[in-house]
Amino acid sequence: MTTSDRVRRAISWRLDPVLMMRDAGFEPDPHQIELLECEDPQTLVVWPRQSGKSQTCAVKLLHGSCFDPGDTVILAGEKQQQAQEVFEKAYAMHSELSKIGDLPNVTRSGDELIFSNGSRILAKPSTVESVRGYSAKRALIDEAAFTGDDTLAKIAPMLSATNGQLICASTPNGARGWFHDAWHHGGDAWRRLTVSVDKLPRLSQRELARQRTLLTDIQFRQEFLLEWLDAEQQFFPTEVILAARRPDIVPLFKRLKEAA
Repeated sequence: MTTSDRVRRAISWRLDPVLMMRDAGFEPDPHQIELLECEDPQTLVVWPRQSGKSQTCAVKLLHGSCFDPGDTVILAGEKQQQAQEVFEKAYAMHSELSKIGDLPNVTRSGDELIFSNGSRILAKPSTVESVRGYSAKRALIDEAAFTGDDTLAKIAPMLSATNGQLICASTPNGARGWFHDAWHHGGDAWRRLTVSVDKLPRLSQRELARQRTLLTDIQFRQEFLLEWLDAEQQFFPTEVILAARRPDIVPLFKRLKEAA
């Protein structure tokens, strides 16, 4: 492949992240194309397991890092291994695409990819210590429903100076938490992307039946049917707990502290 061919290929990728994914060896399904082309500042992604979420997010963030010089991307998860999954896929994809297209060189240093155009991709657990102080153009919170309630407050300020893009992706994890609230009550501040399990051409009925035998009923309904359910060990339903709350009453310990 000539130098001019490599340059033309990279120009094509700049204009079309879908082509970039195809050239990396992955034919995207319609729901994946929708995410690749999404430019909304705040996006919630609720897809079933085995729907290509990590691969699609890796392409999207790699595309930004390659073609938006100086782009800093934060990958955050409840644990390092969750953030690391998309990170590893982006790194592997860059290696493959660099064989046929003219992309910025990448140096790997621990949990950071450093691009020759000044861009960076960092994989971090969603703790105050690890994510505080960064300024980013893009941030992905992976397995967002499983992160702490203060995660959004930690990540969102990183994007304020750059008017950056925030993507929060997950399967449901109970009828609670900031991700659940954003999906159900976040209003027009969020774009919501979802796909039902019957629209996944790569997930066969045989595999779906196998997963049903491996998971509990609640796990299967949340992981594949995308239902927001209470935990099996939860004694009272969430709606009962919320209905019993009295926001007009100041908690006893708070009153004692104020009186001291």
